[in-house]
Amino acid sequence: MRQGMNRKAIGLAAVVLLLIVGGLYWLSPSDGGASSGAYSVDSGSEGADGMRASAVTPSSFKTGLEGLPGSLSDTEVDGEFEVDANGHLKITNGIRRIFDYFLSAVGEEPVESILARIRAYIRHKLPAGAAAEAEKILDGYIAYKRGLESVQQVAPPSNGQMDLDAVRYQMQQVQALRTQYLSPEVISAFFGDEDAYDRYTLARLGVMQNKQLSPAARAQQLAALEQQLPVALQESMKAINQYQNLQSLTEDWQARKGTPAELRQIRESLVGPEATDRLESLDRERSDWDRRMTSWLGERAAIMANASLGEQDRQRQVDAARLQHFQPAEIVRVGSLERMHDRGEKLP
Repeated sequence: MRQGMNRKAIGLAAVVLLLIVGGLYWLSPSDGGASSGAYSVDSGSEGADGMRASAVTPSSFKTGLEGLPGSLSDTEVDGEFEVDANGHLKITNGIRRIFDYFLSAVGEEPVESILARIRAYIRHKLPAGAAAEAEKILDGYIAYKRGLESVQQVAPPSNGQMDLDAVRYQMQQVQALRTQYLSPEVISAFFGDEDAYDRYTLARLGVMQNKQLSPAARAQQLAALEQQLPVALQESMKAINQYQNLQSLTEDWQARKGTPAELRQIRESLVGPEATDRLESLDRERSDWDRRMTSWLGERAAIMANASLGEQDRQRQVDAARLQHFQPAEIVRVGSLERMHDRGEKLP
């Protein structure tokens, strides 16, 4: 079986998360599909227990896994329920992942059927007391999802600039909506890491859009922001954040025609002295390679332009000269760059 689908939204930037809020309208009570008790799929589709999906109705669910929609077939439920020593439900992010696992099938079957699945799964997996607690959380979670329909949408970026004040206001609306339907404990478990990353992303955008700061100053602020993330998020996002920040600030440094000292300061702020030394070594290797290729392409062009030689003799001279200038392991790369050059393409 395929591994359970991890639908945790941790990697989403705040802006992306908020701009897609409008895509959650599918939970609206006015959804035409929700009034239907059954759903239709390919007649050959079967669930984990062998029941044909087309024959499944909400009232027939025992475990919630009967006749799963196609997108969930051959998958495992993502998330887990936990119960404490007193029989109460432990509030964890795993509960949300279970809900989202089933809700991901919206569009393949009505919301009514999906919610019946979740309730059946809850009752199958949990003792009565904990099941009642889980269903209460489900009711609040669905009400929250439906309430997102009323959240004001943020306009797309203009000239590459996002209206950060509008994004902040929308985040406040979403957070206020959560407090209407979910307890602080549930909000923390369901959205804690996600909110921390969204706050970081919003602050990061503010730094990147602040053109009054030098690239080096921005690098320092970005590094400080990253340190404010929860440790687990720092570890999971470190590499991609460093790459994105380094790429963006290096491009800005190039556009400003900055000095080598400024570039080193940017790099040290983001990746530290040792990694900066390695990057500078790579810069020297890249510069040396570019110099060699430029020289070689000029020599090759001169040979190919020698009218006193026949075409075959010119090619033999080119092949011999290439072996004099490059190591055997470099020949394939050189040949590829030659072809790009001949097509008039910019060399990487």
